Amino acid sequence: MYFSGRHTDIEILVQDRSFHCHRVVLAAVSRYFDAMFASGMRECKDGLVRLQDIEYNTFVDILDFVYSGKLNICEENAEELLRAATLFQIAPLHQKCQDFLLDHVTIENCIGAWRLAKSHECTELAKKSWYMILECFAEVCLTDDFKYLDADEMFHIINDDDLHVLNEEIVCDAVFRWYRYDSENRMDHASRLFEYLRLPLLSSEYLLTEVEPMELVVKSQKCREIVKEAISYHMLPSRRPDFNSPRVTFRRYADMEEVLVLIGGYNATNEKVTDVLAYSFARKTWFKITPLPWPLGREFNSTVYGNDIYVSGGSQKLDALMHYRSDTNEWQRCPNMLKGRRRHAMVAVRDSLFVLGGYDDNLPEEANRTLSDISEYTISSRIWSQCGKLLTPVRSTTAAVSKEKIFVFGGLLADEKETNIVQYFDTRLRTSSRVDDLPYPCKMSRAVVCDKRVFIVCTDGNILTLTDDFVCKRAAKIRHFNRRRFGAIHYKGNILITGGESGSALHTDIFTFNPDVEKCEVIATKNVPSRANFACLKLVIHKKFLKFDVSFDQS
Repeated sequence: MYFSGRHTDIEILVQDRSFHCHRVVLAAVSRYFDAMFASGMRECKDGLVRLQDIEYNTFVDILDFVYSGKLNICEENAEELLRAATLFQIAPLHQKCQDFLLDHVTIENCIGAWRLAKSHECTELAKKSWYMILECFAEVCLTDDFKYLDADEMFHIINDDDLHVLNEEIVCDAVFRWYRYDSENRMDHASRLFEYLRLPLLSSEYLLTEVEPMELVVKSQKCREIVKEAISYHMLPSRRPDFNSPRVTFRRYADMEEVLVLIGGYNATNEKVTDVLAYSFARKTWFKITPLPWPLGREFNSTVYGNDIYVSGGSQKLDALMHYRSDTNEWQRCPNMLKGRRRHAMVAVRDSLFVLGGYDDNLPEEANRTLSDISEYTISSRIWSQCGKLLTPVRSTTAAVSKEKIFVFGGLLADEKETNIVQYFDTRLRTSSRVDDLPYPCKMSRAVVCDKRVFIVCTDGNILTLTDDFVCKRAAKIRHFNRRRFGAIHYKGNILITGGESGSALHTDIFTFNPDVEKCEVIATKNVPSRANFACLKLVIHKKFLKFDVSFDQS
């Protein structure tokens, strides 16, 4: 009837070419025409409709599909047919066009396919083309379509943790090429994109030779600050555990991964353990890495320097210092400390470790066993030296670094009394001083540095802070918190708490606490090891060493 023109009741004009059609047929397959004919438009009453923004050949193909179900689709007309199917709201045609395009997504056209899919509600096509953009980014970023991405599209790509790249240099190269293609009009957009480039994860050489000299960086204060942040990350390995930036986030396909590390201590049956456990934040799974050479016993201390761990003292070997190399997954014995100790503090500053205070079981007089001496271990030379003394001997204390000063908070005195003393050692001047006391005496607390702010987590859940003028005051409180020997570290701007004891009971939970809003967020409550007297650290490690996942019986 269509080809013979019988019983047609509507004339459609496309590019001044006439098509005589049947209203009922068009309305049956197209919500667009159904609404048009039902609206009583004057054009419809006159039996003549003029269509804009569609080509003659495309409309021929649409009518073939509407009347016969046959579709003449190829790579040359698929995009136009999809647009027409969207315009006329012909669902079966829309699906057939999407099915065709799904089979023809390539590295060269996946960006165009992604854009097309977003514009025309093609969920499956959007998913497949987006997957190809992420999975083959190193090749996709060299295509012509990549040059014409807008800033928002570029942001969505480089900000995706599933972007499959060997290193962040590939991402930076791609963004810089995009910027240089139209630098005059993209200056402001590039400055915004700089916030999402993971510059701290670049190599030092690339950062200094390729990024810092860029005209964009020279002209933009914001970009210079971001580059400075990345340089600080590389230059200050002793402060890396305190570093907080969304730009230090490893992608899912990266070789490296950030983990929570638990070292040694005692298990639920009070047995000494030598295992070293790593919790993957991304995979929510526990792994075992190389165990300790021997049990550390109680009250040792540990710190992170760069991507390595140092562990000192403890009841089993008071004068021992061990070094975990994350690049080889091995423990090494370092030269013994000048004086053995436990219940001490240890921090990293510049290229050195500093061990402060503590308790030496080997001294004959009980009154002298609580120590005031401060020892320095120079990492590069592997040499110990005596560098100073605390004004007040103290043990069971905690310490944090601020502007190369080591602050020591509270603890126990030689007469077994808790103290609220706050003292510090200036690592540049090699002098010790006292500052404003804590609001009340406390021992076995944990100091954490978040965004250059020092927090002290007390056993009763109170969070104290050290102000810029060295005044200690209450900042927040963790509700229903009463535990000791817990672990506390900095994690994404918050305080992460793990484990601890309440009487004889061991806690098996991990949560973060935001001291600004006093809000807790649980990271894990199940499958957490029961540990006491352990070390808790945050570390970046190669995934190849996280091979053997492990579960824990909580019974």
